Amino acid sequence: MRCGFGCLEPKAAKFFHSYGLLVSQYPFIFLLSPILVTCFLATGLIGLEPLSDALYLYTPTDAPSKTERRIIHDAWPLVDGTFVAGRAVTQSREVQVAVVARNDGNILEKVFSDELKTMESFIRNNITVEFNNRTWSFSDLCLAGPDGRCANNDHIQLVSRLYHHGINITYPTVRLADKSAYIASALGGVKLAKGENNENIIVEASAWLLIYQLKFYPNEMSYISGLWEREFKNQMDSYKKRSKYISITYFHSQTLSDELKRNAERLAPKFIGAFVILVCFSVLCSIVTIKGSGYIDWVVTKPILSVLGVSNAGMGIASAMGMLTYMGIQYNDIIAVMPFLVVAVGTDNMFLMVASLKRTDRNLKYDQRIAECMADAAVSILITALTDALSFGVGTITTIPAVQIFCIYTMCALLLTFAYQLTFFCAVLVYYTRIEEQGLHSIWLRPAVTYSSTSPLNVKLFWLGSQPPKALPSCGTVNSSTSSTSLTSSKHLHHCTATSFFRNWYAPVLMQPWIRAIAGLWYLIYLALSIYGCSHLKEGLEPANLLVDDSYATPHYRVLERHYWHYGASLQIVVNNAPDLRNPVERINMDKMASTFANSKVSIGDEGVQFWLREMQVSEDVHKITYDDMKFYDQAAKYIYSDMSQPWVVDVVWGRNNQSEHVIKSYRFMIGMRDISTTTKQTEATNTFREIASRFERYNVTTYMPLWLFTDQYALVVPNTMQDIVVAVACMLVISALLIPQPVCSFWVAVTIGSIDLGVLGFMTLWGVNLDAISMITIIMSVGFSVDYSAHITYAYVISKETTTTARVCDALGDLGWPVAQGAMSTILAVSVLSDVPAYMIVTFFKTVFLAISIGFLHGLVFLPLMLSVFVEILEF
Repeated sequence: MRCGFGCLEPKAAKFFHSYGLLVSQYPFIFLLSPILVTCFLATGLIGLEPLSDALYLYTPTDAPSKTERRIIHDAWPLVDGTFVAGRAVTQSREVQVAVVARNDGNILEKVFSDELKTMESFIRNNITVEFNNRTWSFSDLCLAGPDGRCANNDHIQLVSRLYHHGINITYPTVRLADKSAYIASALGGVKLAKGENNENIIVEASAWLLIYQLKFYPNEMSYISGLWEREFKNQMDSYKKRSKYISITYFHSQTLSDELKRNAERLAPKFIGAFVILVCFSVLCSIVTIKGSGYIDWVVTKPILSVLGVSNAGMGIASAMGMLTYMGIQYNDIIAVMPFLVVAVGTDNMFLMVASLKRTDRNLKYDQRIAECMADAAVSILITALTDALSFGVGTITTIPAVQIFCIYTMCALLLTFAYQLTFFCAVLVYYTRIEEQGLHSIWLRPAVTYSSTSPLNVKLFWLGSQPPKALPSCGTVNSSTSSTSLTSSKHLHHCTATSFFRNWYAPVLMQPWIRAIAGLWYLIYLALSIYGCSHLKEGLEPANLLVDDSYATPHYRVLERHYWHYGASLQIVVNNAPDLRNPVERINMDKMASTFANSKVSIGDEGVQFWLREMQVSEDVHKITYDDMKFYDQAAKYIYSDMSQPWVVDVVWGRNNQSEHVIKSYRFMIGMRDISTTTKQTEATNTFREIASRFERYNVTTYMPLWLFTDQYALVVPNTMQDIVVAVACMLVISALLIPQPVCSFWVAVTIGSIDLGVLGFMTLWGVNLDAISMITIIMSVGFSVDYSAHITYAYVISKETTTTARVCDALGDLGWPVAQGAMSTILAVSVLSDVPAYMIVTFFKTVFLAISIGFLHGLVFLPLMLSVFVEILEF
């Protein structure tokens, strides 16, 4: 059996016609069953526990940085006695404090260093928590360094004293006698001058960055450290207000998780507002007036039906969330925006079903009206449900967990909402069609009163209703016209005021040659602006964008961006397969490798283990020592462990070779970076260092810094988005081809999808939205939405019985112009409550949904009808 274009459309229409008769026969079953299912599945919400690990959620699962981080963590696990500030690869139970001199002061001056010292003492001694009848301070919870002591910030006072006494301080490495320390990642906003030996000398600086690492194992200790972090935040909120000369910002390991929860918490009241707005809008759209008066027809006006139609989407949302919780699918806080989307889509489909019912002849029995309604509307909403659900289904193949989980939840919610529309809402339609057939008041279920100019005012306002068999009433707020219709012509009646506007006014004007020309010019301008926007596309979700705008951590990220990401951020370089360092040639090769990293255009020099290796190389050259004749590794161990306070003590991994000799198996060293303040430069730095590492394949070199987790997202979000769009469009085209009988029309649906997605990408860039994990969700969604608007109009165009393309366009817009407009307005109203939420993630969602809906609406009611009228007409001619 062959299946050509539109082969499923007549079968689907026939099936839904029979299905409408079935629901009309047993409405109670179809009404009660979804309610019981919803009540059962919704119990899963009791066990809902959000997953709030931001690094997991918003970085790709296959990101190279995750492998790089694991390599370093496995070789240098963060345990007590190994902590060295600046070398940790995780932020588990870590607190960062950035201190900036007020009024552009020099942080190295005594007045600032004294206040900084006081703050340091406060953090270490005054911030305590109670647990198990014991008081815990930082000294009880800190991770110790190689010397067995808590890591301190003595370098701050040391550098400040040197500066105060007029001693030149070299940068980025401070050297004092035989001691040295890399301070570029701690001292920020540095201004430099050249010294006698062309060394960089510090003139002044703006900020210090302090790290406090707490224990995160075993679980009880991690819990206490978490309590200390929260107490730290509370205490510092108060303490920073008392500081006279310094500005203090801070961040701890739970900050991103806490802020993501705050995002979600702010959405709950917004959803209630969106629900109320949609209910009010739906009720207003349901108002029908008596011909010849401005009074409401309470038989045809069905406000409760509108409320139940919006509630139908709420049932789908609750059922999907509960069901997926039972299935063990992790919930995350970004899913809190999903209900806004699903309730809007559900309301759109309700408008389509109600509009289809209104196009049926009131002379028919209620079961025939429901059957015709389902045969007419169900195919259209089937396209909507399949395309929307599939677009999010395709989104589940992305490698960004937050997007993947969001798409799973949204797809299930959309499918269950559609299922409830075919069962629960269809059964509600049956009952209200019965009520309408009997001429009963839609609220009080008592016979309505026929309009009379002599009726009392309270009757005119609250009890009037039309009695069948009569002409169809108006579906707007303006008087309806009368018409007597036959059974054969009842399916495509156009007596609704809004329908009459689209059919008799809007569509004929749109088909005028000069309007076509203007619309064509608009479309070219639209394409030009879209392409321009796409050419300036910005990628990546920055850490600060996960926070609400008024977060206490937002200033901290801005300080890092301003004072530390321009110059000094440190990068770890790991030689996983160290060569035999007894061989002088290999030591020279190691030195060349380090120089290659240090001399890249985004580096400022190297430090760490490479320092001792070079010192031994110099000693060998000066003293004519041949270390391979002596015991090189014994000498290396003696040199490295001569001072346990040196950071490179923990940077060497010892093991045994095939001859059971004690050798260095791997080691790491650090380099400083510059100019990584923007996402573009961060991505460039990531690619540069990985490329250099690839040149030394035999040594298995790994590069890593925590920012790499986000730069990998920047690099993968574009191919992930393009992949999802291509697959989604392909699925949409298959569905369109199967449900739209005319191949040419299916082609123009495809063109419309591409045009809408191009516009969403281009205009979101012009509106200041990056292409990131958040906007990626709504771009995927826009594929489904673009099919909704184009498929509804195209389907109505194809099934029209008119003979000319212009008449078909008028017919299609008359049938579906108003429901499509209602759907677009309801969706925009639903998400408009998000526009003032002070959070990048939420505002980004609003902007991209707004663009997807408005651009899709523009195509559905302007560009697509013109394309169909022009190009289909040419082909038919």
